[in-house]
Amino acid sequence: MIEFEFCKTLKGANGEFDLKVGGVIRDGERIAFYGKSGAGKSTILKIIAGLEKMDSGILRVDGEIWGSAEKSFPIQKREIGYVFQDYSLFPNLNVRDNISYGRNTSRQKIEEIIEKMELTNLVSRKPYQLSGGQAQRVAIARALANSPKILLLDEPFSALDHTIKSRLLSEILDLHAELGFTLILVSHDIAEVYTLAQQVWVLEDGSFVSRATPKSIFSKNSIQLLARILEIKINSFFCEVSVLVGGEVVDFVVHPSEVDGMKIGESVEIILKSFSPIIRKIDSISRM
Repeated sequence: MIEFEFCKTLKGANGEFDLKVGGVIRDGERIAFYGKSGAGKSTILKIIAGLEKMDSGILRVDGEIWGSAEKSFPIQKREIGYVFQDYSLFPNLNVRDNISYGRNTSRQKIEEIIEKMELTNLVSRKPYQLSGGQAQRVAIARALANSPKILLLDEPFSALDHTIKSRLLSEILDLHAELGFTLILVSHDIAEVYTLAQQVWVLEDGSFVSRATPKSIFSKNSIQLLARILEIKINSFFCEVSVLVGGEVVDFVVHPSEVDGMKIGESVEIILKSFSPIIRKIDSISRM
């Protein structure tokens, strides 16, 4: 279990501010820190990892003091895996050596994690010979090589395309289910947070302002879209409407009364609800 309550003064876009945060993260939980750039999310990860010191406060893991203003638990003794945005692989080492570097781990364990991350055919390659997705899998494998209790992910997927990212997210969830580590993610990507996290802690102005499930934080009961009417076909019992939304033509069916008085070329507002869309006229075409 991770327990922390600390303060650190940071420099932001508008000058200095105090990062004052606290919380409890239980073993095996998947938590995401979410908020604007410069809010202090990555700093929290670095303090947990021992890469930065707090100004005041305390950090405990399983009852043991890992950090305070006076002392810091040695980084090499912290059972942590850390995956950075830029991978941070050693350019002169091949895949196998990158994963095993500085690890007090058996060769059998290294080979198991290489196989688990589907890197067997890449073990002799250097980082420059890898794609972005392959390099990130190597970084994740290296972080997991010592069977850490805590896996820290700091914007690790931002440079990857959607297909590779989706696969890696699925792989991490599978590994979490198998190995049971605590996962803490920092990301600006709602899809990443929604997929990986059980709880989202929203950071604003140096403190956590909300802690809830991804569904509670991000879900909306309706979506409002601005559109332009391209075609209206009125039949006896229903009406077919074609509208232009963000460069795409969308067709749907509504009751004739909903388009009464509307004309081709007019701007409209499309409200998408859980069960059926609602089309509503808006006053000015200038909003398009």
